Amino acid sequence: MGAVGAGTLLANVFGYGLFLVLNRELGADELGAVASLLNLVIIAGVAALSTQLVSAWRVALHRPDAQATALRTGALVGIIVTVVVALLTPVIVPLLHLDGPSPVLLVAASMLPTCLTAAVQGSLQGAERFVALGTVYAVASVARATGGALAAWLGWGVTGVMALTAVASWALALGVILLMRGHLGRTMHADVPTQVRRVLAGMAGTSALLVASTIDTPVARHVLSGDDSGAYAVLSLFAKAAFWGPAFLATVLFPHMSRTKGLRPLFVALGGTAAIVAVGVTFSALLSGPLVRIVGGTAYAHLASLVPAFTALGGAWALTQVLVFWGAARGRHVVGYLVWAAVGLATVVVVLWRHDSVAEVATTFLVASLIVAAVGVAVSVPRRASSGPAQH
Repeated sequence: MGAVGAGTLLANVFGYGLFLVLNRELGADELGAVASLLNLVIIAGVAALSTQLVSAWRVALHRPDAQATALRTGALVGIIVTVVVALLTPVIVPLLHLDGPSPVLLVAASMLPTCLTAAVQGSLQGAERFVALGTVYAVASVARATGGALAAWLGWGVTGVMALTAVASWALALGVILLMRGHLGRTMHADVPTQVRRVLAGMAGTSALLVASTIDTPVARHVLSGDDSGAYAVLSLFAKAAFWGPAFLATVLFPHMSRTKGLRPLFVALGGTAAIVAVGVTFSALLSGPLVRIVGGTAYAHLASLVPAFTALGGAWALTQVLVFWGAARGRHVVGYLVWAAVGLATVVVVLWRHDSVAEVATTFLVASLIVAAVGVAVSVPRRASSGPAQH
């Protein structure tokens, strides 16, 4: 657990470091565009999380050729998502107020390596190789942050940032596949199955959190002015910190969730996540002024009062993530469907009514996240300890 926690922490540090550079090297409008595109990478990569969890489940249960199946599945799913994003480019460009299609096509180019990396991560997670998994998390963040920061520092603008980010994704994927080199031979055999259908079916539930934790930034980009969307991008870092900070608990406990018949892994993950979130929200309220100046500079100091709201937003999604993982381990995706419904409703409300300020957009998504977390606990915790893992 410590290795994954350390890897996640280091990944978060470099992820936030990237935005510290972007906040200072890009204007507010460019910053809003880049933040929306980086979140689009996560949203378009919802299949990657599903690939990781399906791979982890198969490896944890010692299914035949589980690692080779993971790699074949990651490759096929990555190709599918690449094509989908490329086809949607004419729609995405005007929605995000971009100057051309190149940044979105670069998002599409990063999908295949993202899904391949997720397949490797799932294999490591299921085998409980947590030192290697934590290392991959950290190296992934370092590579992407370095590429994006270098492009911004060189003045290459929005397209340059996305280009080097895509290059970093490919370099990472080629590197982590070496961890699975013992299974590469079997990957090419026709008798090795794939889990594409299971991944696509699981996306509705297991990947809802990736959309939920990122969709607000592109929506803010669409409904707010260029400067306000940049301000929203700065504040969204606090939500991401609260969401990803405790994520290692659900990751580490997922193999146990897949095998156990009791509720202990759920309670441990929920309790630990809640404690971390509570500390985060408290500190963000007490130190909101200094924190926002560190993250965005003095130009964004007037937004300090919103820091606790963004931290609570990410924290609520972190709690929901535990519940989504718990359901995924048992083949139940009720909480995932709740997430989709709440995020969809919040998006409609923002687009039609609550879009006059950063605060209106943020608080709308905050209310949605709190409702899902509360209802999710209610529908998940009463499960009897005797209800073991479902047969996927």
